[in-house]
Amino acid sequence: MPLIYLLRHAESEANLKGILAGRDNSVNLTSKGFKDARKVSKVLSKIDFEVIYSSPINRCQQTIEPLLRHLTDKPVHLSDALIEMDYGSWSGKYLKQLSSKKEWSLIQNQPAEFTFPKGESFLSMRKRVKDLLTSLANSQGPILLVSHGDVIKMALTLALDLPLNKFQNFAVAPASISIINYSTDSKSVVSLNNSLGSKSLFKRSGSFILGGGRG
Repeated sequence: MPLIYLLRHAESEANLKGILAGRDNSVNLTSKGFKDARKVSKVLSKIDFEVIYSSPINRCQQTIEPLLRHLTDKPVHLSDALIEMDYGSWSGKYLKQLSSKKEWSLIQNQPAEFTFPKGESFLSMRKRVKDLLTSLANSQGPILLVSHGDVIKMALTLALDLPLNKFQNFAVAPASISIINYSTDSKSVVSLNNSLGSKSLFKRSGSFILGGGRG
């Protein structure tokens, strides 16, 4: 049963501003984000990962750059299965503005029924995440997956065999590590939202339950 480490990218400029970045590849980490990336790399560098997969989005690449300086023999496989959700016409908008839309309640309570305008559905995102986890089910592990808040929340939901509509029950902070066991015979959550003791990661409004907490 492979042990799969789920790392959310560190704090980005969009996180700080409360913007739903989506697949905008011009968004960089903040100074705090770069600091937290170095901090988390010190922990992860002690683990002999069998393989590393990452979202191709820039903020994920910046998060693991310090780690790759330690793990020079470990190539990173970029995977579209781990890419941020396509929020369509919602991308780039302030979450405070989006939360006033009538569709917001549906996203929070029944996301299985929602598709972002000109974007992706939660069902589609769930499928690509599940397909990736299934493909890794017979690996030896440990494995590192670097991704985004909503994608990691979906992976946690799948590890517990929960219905899609329960995925908003999880919170995943920037630069946090969650760990799951995932095989064809047995699935479990080993650790959830471990932020390495950085209390500042939780100094945010809890009202925007999208993108792991704040986009």
